[in-house]
Amino acid sequence: MPFANTDSYVANDANNNLRGVDRDNADSAHTGDTNETDLTTFAMTGGTMGATGALHIIAAGTTTGTTDTKTAKFVFGSLTVATIAIASGVATDWMFDVWIFNTATNAQRIISRSFEGTATLEGVDYQTHTQDTTASVTIKCTGTMGGTTDTITQTLFNTFIVQIT
Repeated sequence: MPFANTDSYVANDANNNLRGVDRDNADSAHTGDTNETDLTTFAMTGGTMGATGALHIIAAGTTTGTTDTKTAKFVFGSLTVATIAIASGVATDWMFDVWIFNTATNAQRIISRSFEGTATLEGVDYQTHTQDTTASVTIKCTGTMGGTTDTITQTLFNTFIVQIT
C-alpha cells in the first residue's frame, strides 16, 4: 500500500523501503524487420538511486511465430546486462529479473537472472559497472528478429527502488 506524504509514517521509518518508480504493462511488439528495436525504455532521472540505492527491475514478454530466431536484451545505461537468445522454431515466454546496487554514484554491482519458456533458466550473472547515476540513465529492453515473420513482445517492465541509508 503506498503512503501519502500526509500519513503518520515518518521519514526515518521509510528510509529502507521499496517503492515503485516506473511501470509499463502495455504490450510493445516488434515484427517486420531485423533491426534491434527498443521494446520499453525508462529514463531514470539523475540522482534517483542516490549513492547507495538499489533498483529491482522485472521485465517479461512473449514471442510468437516459429520461423525466425528472436533476441531480447536488458540494457542499463551503456551496459547490456543480459541477453536471451530464442531459437527458430520456438514461440515462448521470456523474463529478466535484475537487481542493480549502487556502491557509489558511479559504481554498481548487478545481479541478473533471465528465463525462457515456462521454467528454463537461461542465465545468471554477476557484473560490476561504472554508470554515472548522478546523470540520467536509460534502462530498456530491446528485441531483435532473425527474420521478418515472427514477433517479440514486451508485456511488462516494472522498476522498483530501494533507498538504503
